[in-house]
Amino acid sequence: MNNDNKSSKFLDAIKKYNEEERAKIVSEIEEKKQSAVKDAEAKGKAEADRYVKKLLSKEKSDITGKYAVKNLEAQGEIFKTRDNMVKEVFNRCKEKLTKFTETAEYKDKLISYAQEVSDTFGDKSCIVYVKPDDLKFENDIKSVFKGEVEVKSDIEIRIGGLRGFCDELKLVADNTLDSMLDNKKSWFIENADLKIS
Repeated sequence: MNNDNKSSKFLDAIKKYNEEERAKIVSEIEEKKQSAVKDAEAKGKAEADRYVKKLLSKEKSDITGKYAVKNLEAQGEIFKTRDNMVKEVFNRCKEKLTKFTETAEYKDKLISYAQEVSDTFGDKSCIVYVKPDDLKFENDIKSVFKGEVEVKSDIEIRIGGLRGFCDELKLVADNTLDSMLDNKKSWFIENADLKIS
């Protein structure tokens, strides 16, 4: 009986040892499983974060691109509107100046422009260009010059005034209403608060 008791105790000890080892192995497997799950979750989260960031970056880039295109289109429309407004204002000014050239006061203004050109050229010879309709004032224009002057028509001068050229001085004096009006465009845009930045 003693041997049976010893065998039984020995078998119980082996059984207990096996159960402890089994529990240890199950525990280690569970820990490794939990660790693997945590690693997989961390990797999955990191991968998901990268993917979301990539999508957000692409979306942001797409939105920025679309915004830039819309902004350019809007600026283009603003420029077009501003240019149309400026054209309209300057067309009206051109009409008024053209009507002014049909008045008696225009002749006096034309002669004063000729006097300014004469003062610039002194007694040097020059050529004075006027619009074709203003050739009728040729003698009046010549009368204010000290040097020899030739008056010619220039179809480029559409509104009025005159442009003088002195070959000896290599100098052009532009007193055309066309140039004066054209030179006022940038001033008008700035002072009419039409500048676009």
